Amino acid sequence: MMRKVSIVLFTLVVSGCLTAFLIWAERRPDAHYLSDLRSTISSEPAPAQVRGNLLLIRPQLYPLDYQSPAHLRLKLAAALDNARQTGLLGPGTLVALPEHIGTWLLARGEKTEFYRALNRKEVRNWLLLGNPLLAVKALLMNLDAERLDEALLRMKAEQMAEDYQQLFAGLAREYQVTLLAGSILLPEPRLEDGQLRSGDGPLRTLSLVFSPEGTIQGEPYYEPWPRQSDTSAPQRLSAGDMTYIVERDWRPGYPQSRLRLADSDKPSQALFLRGKLGWPIGGAPREVQLTPQQVQQSSQAPGSHLLNTWVGAE
Repeated sequence: MMRKVSIVLFTLVVSGCLTAFLIWAERRPDAHYLSDLRSTISSEPAPAQVRGNLLLIRPQLYPLDYQSPAHLRLKLAAALDNARQTGLLGPGTLVALPEHIGTWLLARGEKTEFYRALNRKEVRNWLLLGNPLLAVKALLMNLDAERLDEALLRMKAEQMAEDYQQLFAGLAREYQVTLLAGSILLPEPRLEDGQLRSGDGPLRTLSLVFSPEGTIQGEPYYEPWPRQSDTSAPQRLSAGDMTYIVERDWRPGYPQSRLRLADSDKPSQALFLRGKLGWPIGGAPREVQLTPQQVQQSSQAPGSHLLNTWVGAE
């Protein structure tokens, strides 16, 4: 009799502890959010007659900027507000954002301690503690650190796709510009009735362009992940009456992208993420930094850097 009682009590204790842990793991209290919303603009004087302009934004981003899409929107909207007040946004403006600015949406909704992690081990531990299903999968499949990154991305892919489209379509519509929304890494991404969806297949890098009405403009641009070679065709897009070419560079220490007019061989300055986003996304070569550190900056000013190029009338 005592043995049965002991078993029942033990089961109740274990069940209670497990329930308490699951409740704790699901809790996502908001962290106190403070972010540097400053931005600086680099631009030559406008020509007498202007066809349009190319505005590159190198946002300075940190892990907590991805706790929610609202945080990321606040940072990007602050930069766009500065550009609008300076007279840089108009019907012929193309705003371009860096590669993989959307991929970091996988960090949405994690526990506060995750964003304060100081090293890769702490990041992994808080991911597992905050995502019990991911922890079980990691245990059963003996996932290493790189495969854990990919497993997390696949778990969150549908939400990431929705956040990416809503955030960047909303910015394009609010500021009435054509927006190259940077890129996002998703499993088998596709468009269904104008909505971005993810599947269960191989990871691919996707980039969308949004019109001033907030709709997807042109065809999605896809690349395999990791990139197989440098033979991928460049992305083409239009803003106003101008056509641009986007050329991406995946040498070690990158990614970076550059844009140029289709009828010109002169590329823009390099476009890349700034800040402290050091997560090695699953499957990426170890030498690839999604936030490249050893690159030339436009200035030493803190905050986001906006680089504007005017396109004069012919």
